[in-house]
Amino acid sequence: MIVAEAGDVVWASVIGSIIVFFGFNLWIPIAYSWSTEHDPTRGRTTGFALADGIGHLGGGVGLLLIAPLIPELGILASMLLICGFLVVGALIAQFGISTRGRPLEEVSP
Repeated sequence: MIVAEAGDVVWASVIGSIIVFFGFNLWIPIAYSWSTEHDPTRGRTTGFALADGIGHLGGGVGLLLIAPLIPELGILASMLLICGFLVVGALIAQFGISTRGRPLEEVSP
């Protein structure tokens, strides 16, 4: 939101971009690991492939269905839409199985 509302204030845009960059690059590896950990040991690579493939399909669908709406919504509404999707993902993660410090065979045999 800092990036969208910064306008001509360059330092605010830079700080907002850094926050978004680090947030995105910290979240993605965790999401990949977390989705893989929930697949049974004997099919973990297949589960990862399915999760990754469905994620790419979602990105393609989002590009076709959501991206055309962005210019119509304006900057703030567009950022709120994107943040809304991140909040949904975070809520899903909060109610998932806790895997911290547990062996994979225990999490998903």
